[in-house]
Amino acid sequence: MKIVAIANQKGGVGKTTTACNLAAGLAVKGFRTLLVDLDQQRNATHSFELPEVEATLAEVLVGSKKELKDIRDAIYETHIVGLDLVPANIRLALVEKQLTVGEQYRLKDALSKLTEYDFILIDCPPSLGATLTQALLASHHVLVPIAAEYYPLEGVMDLDETIEETKRANESLKILGYLMTRYDKRNGICKEALDKVKGMYGDLVFEAIISTNVSLQTAPAYKKSIYEHAPESKGSENYLFLTDEVLERLEVEEARPLKLVEKKEAS
Repeated sequence: MKIVAIANQKGGVGKTTTACNLAAGLAVKGFRTLLVDLDQQRNATHSFELPEVEATLAEVLVGSKKELKDIRDAIYETHIVGLDLVPANIRLALVEKQLTVGEQYRLKDALSKLTEYDFILIDCPPSLGATLTQALLASHHVLVPIAAEYYPLEGVMDLDETIEETKRANESLKILGYLMTRYDKRNGICKEALDKVKGMYGDLVFEAIISTNVSLQTAPAYKKSIYEHAPESKGSENYLFLTDEVLERLEVEEARPLKLVEKKEAS
């Protein structure tokens, strides 16, 4: 099992879009995948069709130890075969008030039980703090989306520092890579941003680049991944390329592909 945190303290960089479409991409390639929505804004939760939600990640992480639910009580099948989701709740904001060592390891302890998954992706909130710390303590890798704009590294170096500090408690934590998003090849600023990020991080920058694409913006409104919503779009092509590159970097052999999207039959 490989646990990857999708993180950037700056909002609007395509963090949730990346978490959702990378998770869907891994699932349709045959890997059993869990997407964990750790963001109280719940954007990842609202991006998929789910059955009636009774328990969320908040019930797993927030409250006294004896009140906490098992994470399996908060796992729901999505409409994509092989992809499950742990939904968020606004009560996740209370994680920021957790200070004890035991509280900081609640997410790690919960996820460590889920050995049936090949991949667990964590959609982190756009901030630094106790919530992100829990994600980094629980993860093996971090993927950092960076928008191609005037100040592409704004906040990223603070995140790098947080990651380095977390390695003291989680020595296995590594940067999987930096992903350029919202890229428009017609815009000179985007090229300058890409050059700056490559100059800073070199080979850690993914070859995959996520272009500005209307379909990526509209897909969540239809509760679909980009592969269902616009399979021939640039966004679909970009995220499939990213999925392959992630598998290559993690040295994971491709599993038997499933049908792209398949409704589960009610039992």
